Amino acid sequence: MNNGGFNNVILTDRQVYHILFLSKVKGLQPYQIEEQFPVSRATIRQIVNGKSRKDCYFAFIDYMEQHPRKVKNLF
Repeated sequence: MNNGGFNNVILTDRQVYHILFLSKVKGLQPYQIEEQFPVSRATIRQIVNGKSRKDCYFAFIDYMEQHPRKVKNLF
């Protein structure tokens, strides 16, 4: 999706978890993920690097470490 024209888009926690899943479990790159969400590639990068939405990031990483098999079936 084109990243132009998306101002002040607020992602739900579920969307953030889905972005993290696509990155951390499926191995997709930010440019591949941005096509599915109405935010810029920079925003995707900030989320997957734990610089934005830290609450979701740390919760996802913690869950992924504690339940490696279950995390593969989240989405």
